[in-house]
Formats: sequence, C-alpha cells, structure tokens
Amino acid sequence: MTAFLPGVELARLFYAEAVRPLLGHRPHAAARLGPGSDVLGFDTPRSTDHDWGPRLELFVDDDIGELGALLSEQLPTRFRGWSTHFEPPGARVRTMADADGPVDHYVTITPFPRWCHGLLGFDPAGGVTPLDWLATPWQRFAEITGGAVFHDPGGAISRVRESLRWYPADLWRYVLATQWQRIAEEEPFPARAAEAGDDRGARVITARLCREIARLSLLQSRRWPPYSKWLMAALPPDKSAWHLTAALFADDARSREDAVCTALEAAAERQNELGLAAELPPTRREFHDRGYEVIGGDRFAEALRDAITDPSLRTRPLTGAIDQITDNTAVLTSPPICRAVTAAATIP
Repeated sequence: MTAFLPGVELARLFYAEAVRPLLGHRPHAAARLGPGSDVLGFDTPRSTDHDWGPRLELFVDDDIGELGALLSEQLPTRFRGWSTHFEPPGARVRTMADADGPVDHYVTITPFPRWCHGLLGFDPAGGVTPLDWLATPWQRFAEITGGAVFHDPGGAISRVRESLRWYPADLWRYVLATQWQRIAEEEPFPARAAEAGDDRGARVITARLCREIARLSLLQSRRWPPYSKWLMAALPPDKSAWHLTAALFADDARSREDAVCTALEAAAERQNELGLAAELPPTRREFHDRGYEVIGGDRFAEALRDAITDPSLRTRPLTGAIDQITDNTAVLTSPPICRAVTAAATIP
C-alpha cells in the first residue's frame, strides 16, 4: 500500500519532479489552490478515493491545449506510488499501475485571471469591491488563500492571495455585527424549547447556536470559516471549543445553557479585545424576566455597526456575507448566483 502524503506536499513534489522538467522555458506559475481537503490541510488517507492525488494548478497565458496534450503524453502514469490518471478528470482516481497511453491528468491549465473568475466571480487584481467581499463564500476565500504556491516569478498570485487574506476593517465590523445578530435571534430558544418539554428541539437549536459561535470565533480570529464538513475541525482547541463540546453533549437544559453562555462570554471578551467597537460588559444576563440566560448578542451587533465609518455600509441591512444569507450548496458554488443573491439581500 502506498504511504499517505499530505496532498499539498505531494503536489509540490509532483510539480518539481514531474511537471516542471516538461515545461522548458514556458512562462508559467504553479500552485495547489482551489477546492479540495488538501488545500485546507484536512486530507487523510480517506481523501484519496476521489479528487485527490498528484494534481496542481498551472497558470499560463497561451498554448493551453498544446501544454495539456504534452503533459498527457509525457507525464508518468504513477508518481510517488500514486496514479496520475483520473477518469474522468476530477473524479475518481484510476489506480491501475499499468495504464496505457496518454494520462487524463489533473493539472488545471489556465490563465490566472480566468481561474479567479471561475472560483470567485471576479479578478482580485483589478481591486475588490464591497460586493466582491460579501458575495464570495468563506470557503472560496479559504481555497485561494490556503494551499501553497510553488512558482510565481511575477508575484501575481502572491499579491492576489495577500489582498484576500482578510476583510477591510469596516467590512469586518459589518460581518461580525451580522454574526452577533444571528446569535441574538436564537440564543433564548433552547431554554424556551426545553421549558415547553421539547428536548429534541432544544438540542437542535443548541447545535445551530454552536455552529454560529464557531463561525464567530473563526471570524474574530481572522480565519475564513470553512464549510460544514470542516468547520469544527478548523476551530482552535481553546476554551470556547471545550464549552461548545460541553453544550453539544449536555443532557439537561441548564447545563446546555451554561455551556453556551460561557462560550459566548469568551467570544464577548475577544470582541472587546479586538478594539473594533466600544467595549461592553462580556457577561450573561436574563432574557426579559423569563429566567433564561443569554449574552445579548444584539448589543455587540449594535456596537459594531455604530463603529462602521462608511455611511453606506453602516446603513446596510444586517444581511451580511453570502454564508450568513444562505447555506444552499447550489447557491454557494455558483459565483453569479452568489452575487445576485447578495445584491438582492441589500434592497430596502
């Protein structure tokens, strides 16, 4: 059995030892970016059954078809024990060691601006507008800023990656305000559901809140929250993560409430430390006179919104980024739909 190697490291070796020698003096850049658990550093031996293997992105301005044919003809059928043949490209890896003829390689060959348009819906080299920031899923930002760049002689890829590392300050405030507002809208619901005898409902709502708190924690840490499969794996193993785990496993309503509130108190402390808005007491309080404990997420949403200096952004509805509007996969994987939905969500 072939020993597992993290996909980004395999791609680095594949480029240096198998692809680069075939390129001659052709101007190019090379990287491993885009979709794939390997780009986020979450790949394991389980990942090797599809969309995984010796693959990379090769950015060129011309001779795309010729270069693709050259690699098909001259790449080895296996590299470091892994098949270079995908059938069809981008699907399951064909693992036969004796594949004959040209390989259906998984080297994406394209101009870098075209690749950006396909992934993001815009070319960041021309500047990034508020709509670009808000209409791009966090997963996509993680895919273009993650992974690794192997060859970038003009620095174009590195400049784009750096420009997308994180939101500008006002947009960061706006997205954080929306996230706090999302939490405020449901934080008293687990206790109310439990009080009404609906333990299953209380557990489901608690899990929803844990997802939103995890996203908040990553946003506060200037880390793009990945989609659901990797969200909790991306969360640092700090006290917030421990309290979220406690909330998910708690068997009684009070324990769940205490764990959620403690996680939110930690998030409120971090919010104050960021200095993005006026400091607020990071402590729980009673929801009206019902005896439920909440952090009052709307307090932090309002403070962050008040600190936004751009008038058009400050008055924008707290619909937030596309991930805060919807989790529909058909939307989040289509840049044109993301842009249309985000734009529509701001109409008064």
